[in-house]
Amino acid sequence: MRLILPDYRIVREIGRGANSVLYCVEHIDTGEVRAAKHVPLTTEDEKKFIEQLKAEQATGQVLNHPALRKVYDLRYVRKRLRLQAAVLLMEYVDGIDMGSSRFRWELSGLLTHFREIAEALHAMHHFGFVHADLKPGNLIVTPESKVKLIDFGQSSAMLQAKERVQGTPDYMAPEQAKKSVLDHKTDVFGLGATLYKVLSGGALRTEMNKTAGMHLQSRIGKRLNEINRGETKDIPICVLRMIDDCCKDDPMERLADMRAVVNRIDLTQTILEHQAATDAADAGSAKADHTPKRRG
Repeated sequence: MRLILPDYRIVREIGRGANSVLYCVEHIDTGEVRAAKHVPLTTEDEKKFIEQLKAEQATGQVLNHPALRKVYDLRYVRKRLRLQAAVLLMEYVDGIDMGSSRFRWELSGLLTHFREIAEALHAMHHFGFVHADLKPGNLIVTPESKVKLIDFGQSSAMLQAKERVQGTPDYMAPEQAKKSVLDHKTDVFGLGATLYKVLSGGALRTEMNKTAGMHLQSRIGKRLNEINRGETKDIPICVLRMIDDCCKDDPMERLADMRAVVNRIDLTQTILEHQAATDAADAGSAKADHTPKRRG
């Protein structure tokens, strides 16, 4: 079904989801650029996707943080009173998502981005919502090197359980897979699993991907304590330990909340800076030791 918005013109298609198409659109009168998520309704079973869109709008309109995508209005398309589609208008975010093969990073900058996302999630939790779908594809880095967290379609009210399992298997906390109560520690797990994926290219084992099916063995991850150091030799130990403390199966053993995650990222960056300074000093000493001495 073609997107029709009387007061906007379609600039281009940005991407596609399971049951949605995302467009860049421009307001005809003001020239404001927005993102429009179009969800057509062709069967009764697809009403759940409209409900997700309603949840995304309800969550997004409450939130206010520079690293969280702004959400505007939700429109319905009807024909003879029959609902045919829904369109969610949102902030247009230009950039590359962290799941893209075009995304390039260096460790210090990447940790800074994750610190910003942890701050944004802290604000989201303060407003009473859990994101519940953290993954590289939902983190966009702009040309100005700002990071945005997008897609609140799987978000949930704090301290509630969902009726069905929702999320992405490689980043899903155990309580999410078991349809238990979700809270801020659910996102702590998701953020740690996301950082690991970006750094290593592989997935940690989660409650969902370990039962993904015998035909998908290549997708099943490992727990950090099962990973050979050779597989992660380019990831500093202090970073791996931080990820491990985010991704404990038992929520009580994880970092307490996003404020604790921010503090841990700060500590990790301090350790890395100290190590870099030490290595530079050692390299300078070694060079001095091998410098031929002048004879007077």
